[in-house]
Amino acid sequence: MKIKYTINPQVWWKNMTYETLLKEFLSKKSNRIYASSILIKLTGQHQHGFIAETRKSGVIAFIDRMDDIINELVEDSTEKKKRYTASILPTAVSPEMAPNFWFKNEKKPTREETYRLLYLLLTSLYRGNYLFNLDNVAPAIREDFREWLIEKKVLVLREERGGGINLKEVLSDLSLPVFPLSEFSFSLLMLSYFVSWLKYKAQHYSKMLQLLKEKGFSTFLSEISVDETATLVLFNIHRQKKEMHLIPRVKDFIVKWYTDFINDNKPIELLLFLSSLYITHENYRELSERTLDKFIYYLMRGYVNGELLTEAINLKIKYDLKEVAGKPFPIREARNFMRKIS
Repeated sequence: MKIKYTINPQVWWKNMTYETLLKEFLSKKSNRIYASSILIKLTGQHQHGFIAETRKSGVIAFIDRMDDIINELVEDSTEKKKRYTASILPTAVSPEMAPNFWFKNEKKPTREETYRLLYLLLTSLYRGNYLFNLDNVAPAIREDFREWLIEKKVLVLREERGGGINLKEVLSDLSLPVFPLSEFSFSLLMLSYFVSWLKYKAQHYSKMLQLLKEKGFSTFLSEISVDETATLVLFNIHRQKKEMHLIPRVKDFIVKWYTDFINDNKPIELLLFLSSLYITHENYRELSERTLDKFIYYLMRGYVNGELLTEAINLKIKYDLKEVAGKPFPIREARNFMRKIS
C-alpha cells in the first residue's frame, strides 16, 4: 500500500478559501462520485427549478452538473434568500415550514461561510444519513486517509453497491464482534479507524515512527495537524431529524483513550468495553443502542455520565440473568476503563 504522507504538512491550505478547497476536492473523480450521494440527500427538498430538474435527470447527469448545483446553492443562500438553507446547514428551518420561527438580526451568510459548510458536508465520510468529518485538520492527511479507505474497500463509491462506509469491514479490522451503529457510535468508530490508520502510517513510515517514539503521541498528533483546534463534526441529514454536532478538542480525547493502542499491539480497549455492553437481542437492542449512543456522546465531550453507564451495565446484567443464564459474556476491559476515568 502506497505511503506518501509527510510530517509537518504545509499550512498553505489555511490561506486558501473554502471555495478553492472544495473545487480541488471535487476535481478528483472518486471524490466527486462519493460526494454526489451526500449532495443528492442534501437537495432532497428541492421540488422545482434547476436543481430539481437535474436530480430527475439521473445520477450521472447530477454528478456532471455538481459545480452548477453547488453554485446555485451558494447564490441562493448569499444573494437570493440571504439566509442559511437546509441544503447548506442541515438544521436550518425555512420560513415556509415555520413562519413564526425566526431570529432577531439574523446574520446573512457570506460566501466563505457557505462554502465552509458545504466543504465539511461533502468531504465527510458517510453511512446512511450520518456524516463524519474532522475540521481544522490538513486536507492532505484527510485525503490520504480517504485513499486508504478506498484501497481497503472500506469506502465504497456510489457506483458500487450503493456507496458509503462498509462498516462490516471496519468492525472486522477493529476486532469488534458487534457495536451499536447509531450516530455517535458511528462517529466513534470512524474516529477509531482514523487513529488505527495513523498507527499503520507510523509503522510504515520511519520519520513518523521516529517522531512518535521520541516526542510521544500528543506531539506526534500536533505535527500532523491534529492539534488543539481539531474538531469532530457530525451531521445527521435525515429528512425528519436534521442535526449538526461539533465536538472540539478531539485531540485530547484521542490522547486519553488511544495512547495505549498506539504503543501496544492490542485492540482499542474503549471499543472492546463498549462492544461488550452492547446487547443485540431483539428485545433489548433498541434500548441498549440508545443508552450507549448517549453515553458515547458525553464521553467524546470529556464527560463520563455515570447514570447512563449504570443503566447500560444494569441492562447487560438483566439480559445475562434472564436470557443467557450460566453463559454470560463478560464486560471486557472494565478495569482499564475505570482506571482512565478515576
